[in-house]
Amino acid sequence: MCICIKCGCFSCKNTSGERDEKGGAADCVDIMLAILLPPAGIYKKEGCTGRFWANVVLTVLGIAPGSIHAVICISGK
Repeated sequence: MCICIKCGCFSCKNTSGERDEKGGAADCVDIMLAILLPPAGIYKKEGCTGRFWANVVLTVLGIAPGSIHAVICISGK
């Protein structure tokens, strides 16, 4: 039995445990991880994609660009 990430209930229709195409709703833990460890936040949400590698490069250039990019990617905008 799965607990819904969005609402915390046990009765969601998605019982496979997989997130929807956009990765589900960003919660507080995802946003904090994106600010403190930007590549880890994107990896947790999307996996090893092009956005992850772009964020690694941005984080090497500076923590601020990496954090801003991670928050934007995780929030779904």
